Amino acid sequence: MVATAAAHSNDRATDGEAGADRAALAEFAVAVADDLSLLASLHDREPTAAIIAAARQAPLAEQLGLSLQTERGRDALAAFARMLATLPDPVDAAALDDLAAGFTEVYLRHSYRAAPTESVWMTEDGLERQAPMFAVRECYKRAGLKVDDAASRPDDHLVLQLQFVSHLARVAREPGDLAVAARFLDEHLLRWVGQFAERLIAARAPDYYAALALLTACYADELRDHLTGITGHARPAASDLAAKAKSVDDADGPYLPGAAPSW
Repeated sequence: MVATAAAHSNDRATDGEAGADRAALAEFAVAVADDLSLLASLHDREPTAAIIAAARQAPLAEQLGLSLQTERGRDALAAFARMLATLPDPVDAAALDDLAAGFTEVYLRHSYRAAPTESVWMTEDGLERQAPMFAVRECYKRAGLKVDDAASRPDDHLVLQLQFVSHLARVAREPGDLAVAARFLDEHLLRWVGQFAERLIAARAPDYYAALALLTACYADELRDHLTGITGHARPAASDLAAKAKSVDDADGPYLPGAAPSW
């Protein structure tokens, strides 16, 4: 009887530990989902007076559930805070007009030679809607998702990729679910978002968007490190990613308007 009671006690302890692990995973996943949703919304449109006021009242360093620990990540947060401090308080129409113009130059006209889409960075000719976009689309499809208006924003756009990883985190129930997010970061977002940020910085793009891009790249990088510990899936070697990219190019080929049904 003593042995049986001890066994039951151990079972209860094990169940308790498993429950605590599930609760911790759920808390982490929801925090990450919220963070990525916030970052996606900041890239999605030019900031309003309400957005600027909210960012001042609750700095991103306080809003993010995943605390950035690297020097580069903390510098990105500080750069974003310094940029906000340079704006009039309360922000006026002229400053908002400048931010709106900057949004157009960065995200719509690509005036700084830094497109927010994967295909431009991952193909030799630097064109949009190439093989990487179709590979990303397949990732969405496997998750039961589809871009509503791909005609105006390609599937491999930064905003959509952030929203996708946010979705994967929000529906995660066990470490294996987050492994899908880790692979997506490895094979897609992390392969180009750092270059996007660096180009904006080097080209002296408006501080708001350069700092936001750097912060996003740092966040994705640190998130991937956390996912290694949670899922056990280490980052792949660069050679493995290069081989995968070649197989995708060979299989899908470039996007040629009129050569196949479009959206």
